[in-house]
Amino acid sequence: MTETLRKIVNRFQGKKVLVFGDLMLDEHIWSKVSRISPEAPVPIAEVENITHVPGGCGNVALNVKTLGAIPYLVSIIGRDSSGEKLKRVIQQLGLDLSHVIIDNTRPTILKSRVIAQHQHVVRVDREDKTEISDKQSAALLKSIKNLIPKCDAVIISDYGKGIVSTALCQAVIKLAKQHKKPVTVDPKGFDYRKYKGVTCITPNLLEAETAAKKKAASDRDLETIGKTLLKEVQSEYVIVTRGKDGISIFPKKGAITTLPAVPIEVFDITGAGDTVIAALTLGLAVKANIIEAATIANFAASVAVSKVGTAPVFSAELELRLEERYHPAAKIKSREELKNLIPKLKTQGKKIVFTNGCFDILHLGHIRYLKEAKKLGNILVIGLNSDSSVRKIKGAPRPYVGEEERAEILAALECVDYVTVFEEPTPKELISIVKPDIHVKGGDYRVEQLVEAETVQAHGGRVVVVSQTKGKSTTSLIEKILRRKG
Repeated sequence: MTETLRKIVNRFQGKKVLVFGDLMLDEHIWSKVSRISPEAPVPIAEVENITHVPGGCGNVALNVKTLGAIPYLVSIIGRDSSGEKLKRVIQQLGLDLSHVIIDNTRPTILKSRVIAQHQHVVRVDREDKTEISDKQSAALLKSIKNLIPKCDAVIISDYGKGIVSTALCQAVIKLAKQHKKPVTVDPKGFDYRKYKGVTCITPNLLEAETAAKKKAASDRDLETIGKTLLKEVQSEYVIVTRGKDGISIFPKKGAITTLPAVPIEVFDITGAGDTVIAALTLGLAVKANIIEAATIANFAASVAVSKVGTAPVFSAELELRLEERYHPAAKIKSREELKNLIPKLKTQGKKIVFTNGCFDILHLGHIRYLKEAKKLGNILVIGLNSDSSVRKIKGAPRPYVGEEERAEILAALECVDYVTVFEEPTPKELISIVKPDIHVKGGDYRVEQLVEAETVQAHGGRVVVVSQTKGKSTTSLIEKILRRKG
């Protein structure tokens, strides 16, 4: 299964996708909150950094690009400061601006998110949702007519901001069908008749309930919703994304299929729908069947929600998630593999967290500790003491569980990204390879007591000490078992 899906993902390379819809600027205001305002019972967010990324159909196009394909972005933005920021970031990301119209009368849509300690505090939207004029529609359609013949698929990303009018949407769908190109829609609003004739629509559950005017209180209700939308849209497929309940596929012909959600610690659902439609459409563009395409989209979404803020999914991340899902042992890496992998992760802006230990007989204290460590960054790497190393530290008969088994158990944890085994008395050599942004230790240590602290700091990282769960250790667990046995 993994190999089949990975081959499909590899075929994404070089495919061309037209992405049309509402283009916006996503602003992330990264801050820390340590006190409440004396003026009102609200947190005070101290700004540490402000970043900008393309949102709406811009994020869809970026996902198309990072998954290995070539997006043609068609939309309208304003001639204003937000528009200038958006143009700059689009160009920096290597997206083509030549089919984006700059308009004097229409402001650029801006979504500002205040994020503190990886949590959204508030979002502020500045937008004009007035439907675009006939003149603006004609200009967009002209670009679309020129682009569709050279594309392998079409995505309509409708955020309900006025660009995807019924007339323009129908014109795009008809053109795509004339040229035998799959056309998908991420829909918005109450009336889905504007999407009539599309290959596939991908509403989330709330959007599907709203459009069908029915609550999904049971599986039978959900089936009714899917069939209602199929009839209204006259599409080949309706795919309803359902968060923790996975993805349900309603085909025009054949049985309904539900794919379970990929188990993952969710940090942020922002932009997950953009990732889904990008991956799904690329699957259809390379002639994958709907189950294969939706499965890939499901895994891509699991990568997206593990990130904070609007962020694209890279093909390497998707392939890795596919491999890890079916083969957890793929997370176990040699030092040579880490030497190649870590620099790539850092160029993608990943914050690397490293910790080390014996992890002999995994228990609740270990799980809580590793979850806390993962919260400090994006990628958690574990340096696992080898069997001989454990014996030197703990004495015989430790370890009770061999290094290969311990490594695979750790690799099966969702919060763990990579495991590598080391023989040395300290992890200093391994730290020099991983060069972590954060090195985590459990216990009551002071940073200056740790022999590896200097190595961590020499590579630009810092040490964080995390409290351990009282009364939870391998030693106490074994003692408890022996007492019961006796």
